[in-house]
Amino acid sequence: MYVRTPAGFGSVPLLYGSFAGMLGKNVFPPNIQEFLNQVRKRPQNFKKLLLTVTLHPDPGQSVIWGRQTYTFGKQTRYLMDDLLMSDQPSEVIIAGLKRISDASFKQQIKDESNLQIQMINATGSLGKALLQPFLYDPLLLPAPGGFLPYVELSRLARHFAQSMLPKDLVQRIVNSDASEAHFAYLGSFLRSRAETLQNKDPHFKKLVEIARKWQREREQRRKQQGRKKAP
Repeated sequence: MYVRTPAGFGSVPLLYGSFAGMLGKNVFPPNIQEFLNQVRKRPQNFKKLLLTVTLHPDPGQSVIWGRQTYTFGKQTRYLMDDLLMSDQPSEVIIAGLKRISDASFKQQIKDESNLQIQMINATGSLGKALLQPFLYDPLLLPAPGGFLPYVELSRLARHFAQSMLPKDLVQRIVNSDASEAHFAYLGSFLRSRAETLQNKDPHFKKLVEIARKWQREREQRRKQQGRKKAP
């Protein structure tokens, strides 16, 4: 199986699902296997997670992924912690969850995908003059290791949507079980639009350079103040 990584596509061994069944054995630690069994048996209880892993640009960076818990024995455990301890690739688990999601929520995934399209179309129809003031902040966010900062992008996208998009559309996005995925998608769209504009519009590029300079100076002052306060 191939999954998208910051450097492109990388190979990840996939031993879950039908292939694992062919092997006739479980290939995950008992606690991870129990989590997958619970999701497969009761997908409705994990609906937001399943929709998020299907619709989020990078599910492993979503808030719901980081906070997801499940019961193993009598303990409540965090999925992310158990994956780290067991050295299991998140991409493999996410791929398995996507298959469960596709099988369990096919129509809702279609509806949520259509909502994303409406959201992007409404954003694109605003035009440069209305859109540009909201493009600086997404572009200025750092992306360490090539990973986009989806939590921050989602926050900026929510503010943009509530300020500029039709109220009924925003309400549908906010009320959606895939709300986090939609705002992350919108945030990445705004950043992509900003990158395109930066490459095509010299004036916008100059303004971005000035904003980055202010950002660096502000960070330097913050560090200097921190050193002064240190004992």
